[in-house]
Amino acid sequence: MNNFVFAIIASILAALLSLSFAVILVQKASWSRYLIKYGTPFAAGVLLVASFRDLLPHGLNEQGSVVLNATLVAILLFFLIEKGFKTFHHHHEEDLSDNRNKSQGWLFLIGDVFHNSVDGIALGSAFLIDPGTGIIAAIALMAHDIPLEVGEFGLQLQSGFTKRQIITRNLLASSTMLLGTIFAYQVGSQIDLPMGYIYGGIAGFFIYIALSDIVPTIHSSEERRYGLQTGFLFIGLIFGIAVSSYAHQYIDVGNAEHTHEEDRHDDDKDDDE
Repeated sequence: MNNFVFAIIASILAALLSLSFAVILVQKASWSRYLIKYGTPFAAGVLLVASFRDLLPHGLNEQGSVVLNATLVAILLFFLIEKGFKTFHHHHEEDLSDNRNKSQGWLFLIGDVFHNSVDGIALGSAFLIDPGTGIIAAIALMAHDIPLEVGEFGLQLQSGFTKRQIITRNLLASSTMLLGTIFAYQVGSQIDLPMGYIYGGIAGFFIYIALSDIVPTIHSSEERRYGLQTGFLFIGLIFGIAVSSYAHQYIDVGNAEHTHEEDRHDDDKDDDE
């Protein structure tokens, strides 16, 4: 199975799992609040591990310290995007309790389309590196997107949409992740991209989500100095390290062996000819 197929499967699973969790958990507001409260710090830990243990080391090995320039540019770029487009990230607990109107529900749905597209581009670019990095990126995005989807689902219910309308429209919005994945992978496969900068750009995107959007929420909402939210941040870090080690130890090795077998088969075929 080649990396492109892995990327397609990962993007579909990420979209469907996020929406499925939203449909289930939004049935009971307390479940949704617990997921948003503790799931988002966990996501921050996974995102940080994916950035600092996987993407940035790959980029530095590929093109040296100049890759850090791409990371900085990506952080500043997403800052400017969020300043201009407030719905780019939004998954706080108040989403499930505030009364809002349908125009705001539509606004967040449009923001979800854009956000999923960016996630898809990041995912497709990660699979260009290798399957292990792609799977780590997929897990990091799912850890972030599931609480986000729950918050947006609850917000759209408060805005007056029916559950059927929300599921249909969010499925369409989620399909943009698949389109973004296909676009990034196909373009990157056909054009000689500076992959070091791609690693840095994706890392900047993940770092920005974790440190500008999630960590400040922990500071503002956690009652104790070091409470459960802080604990779940570190659980996310440990989980991310474990997944990263497993993915590169087994997935990359298996992929390399498969490639070696194909090369050896091609060589034998050339010898026969």
